[in-house]
Amino acid sequence: MAASEGVDLEWCIVEKIRVKNGEQKKFTKTYSKNILDQADKCVKHLEDYASGKQIKIWHSDETSGPYGSISAKPEPKTDIVAKIGTKTHTISVKMEGPVQLASGQGASSAELFRSAAKHMTSIQDKRVLDSIIKELTAMPTRLLSSANKKRVEKESSAKVIEEFIKGGKIIQSKDYEYWIQNNKEVLLNSMLDYIESDDDFQTALLYEALTGEYSLAQYRGAVADSIISPKGFYEIDGAYVDSIKRNVKFDVRGKSRSGITSLAFRIDLKQ
Repeated sequence: MAASEGVDLEWCIVEKIRVKNGEQKKFTKTYSKNILDQADKCVKHLEDYASGKQIKIWHSDETSGPYGSISAKPEPKTDIVAKIGTKTHTISVKMEGPVQLASGQGASSAELFRSAAKHMTSIQDKRVLDSIIKELTAMPTRLLSSANKKRVEKESSAKVIEEFIKGGKIIQSKDYEYWIQNNKEVLLNSMLDYIESDDDFQTALLYEALTGEYSLAQYRGAVADSIISPKGFYEIDGAYVDSIKRNVKFDVRGKSRSGITSLAFRIDLKQ
């Protein structure tokens, strides 16, 4: 899925409701049939939830919404804001198919684990959690894969080349394949063991990944309280989190840009 498709779905939902409300006569953007079909399903779910109440809606980028233009670091969880009757919902929009609940480099992933812990009245094994957070914080942000070595040597500046390559070889501490082989399994297994051994912490981690309740608390409107996709409209609560647990996958993956690879901790949901 291209990132632009997700944004198109957000705007298409907003525009469809505004056209229905008579707030605008036609779309201001061009949408593919796939986006139009998915938006139709999302709007139907919102209307079913509203049960006859008026729906007023804004995109998170618009300054006219209840929270103004919503921004945060990392990104806000809120994509659209809907006032249904007297209640205002901050809504995360997801497309059909597998969706990414979280993806962040080491520092932001460590903050996700720290924020999840704030939902807990007690921590099962704080030493293990602290160790995981420490490992995530230390996770490299810039590595080089052997598949991109020639590209970097050809296209990058001398400074970048010196950062990753010495004597014609990739420096071990900057070697993506070396990190994956020697560190990924240990880190991932320790995280999975911890998450799977404490169901309450898993709930807290997924809830924080979905809402950003603590990690985004300082940013007005950035915390999501609901989620919408062509599958349905749901308020994010313990019952919703429990319903998705069996379809969630945790992983550490590399993402390359201009030949340089960064590592990210991911939480993916198979819908």
